[in-house]
Amino acid sequence: MTDEGPKYTQYPRINGLLVNLRELSINDAMDISRLMTYNISRSLWEVPYPYTIENALEFINSSHRDFKSLKAVNFAIQYKYNLEGVNRIVGIIGLKNIDYDKKNTNLGYWIGEPYWGNGIATESVTLVINYAFSVLGLKEVYAYVYSENKASIRVLEKNGMTKKGEVNEYNQMSDRYKNSFKFMIQRRYIMDKSKF
Repeated sequence: MTDEGPKYTQYPRINGLLVNLRELSINDAMDISRLMTYNISRSLWEVPYPYTIENALEFINSSHRDFKSLKAVNFAIQYKYNLEGVNRIVGIIGLKNIDYDKKNTNLGYWIGEPYWGNGIATESVTLVINYAFSVLGLKEVYAYVYSENKASIRVLEKNGMTKKGEVNEYNQMSDRYKNSFKFMIQRRYIMDKSKF
C-alpha cells in the first residue's frame, strides 16, 4: 500500500527569526516579476527572462494546484526587516517532485538581489528542510545548483547538505550545457512537529 503523505487541510505557515514563509498569493505577482532579474533567472532551471506578471500568475496558480495534489509546496518568503513592508515578498522557496514512496523531495529557492547577504536563504532552507522531515515525514531532501553559484552552494552546505554528484545539463535560458551539483541531506532524527 502506498503512503500518500499528509492530508492538507490548510496551507502551512512557518515563522523563523528573520523570515515568515506563507502561501503565495495573486497579490505577489508584481513583486515576483520585479524581483526576477536576469542574474536570478540564469541561476534557475528554465525560468524565462524577462519574467512577466503573466509568468508569475501562472507560477502562483500552478503552485496552488501542485499543493492540492500533494506534488509540491511553494512558499512566499517574507523578510521581517524589509523596509518596503513586512508583507512584501523577497523570494520563493519550495519543495517539488515530492515522492511519498521514496520519501524524498527536490528543494529550490531564490532571493531577490536587494536582499542578498542577510541570511534569508540560509534560514528559509533550514525551515523548509525541517518541514520536509518533521511534517511531511520525508527522509531525504536534495537540491541541484549550478557549479558557478557559490553563494547558493554555501547556503546548502551551512544547512548540512553535502555534494553527492554532478550533472551536465542543457539549459534553455543560456542555450548551452551547464554543470550542476547535486546536494543532499537525510533525516537523522525526528523533529518536533509542534513548531509548525
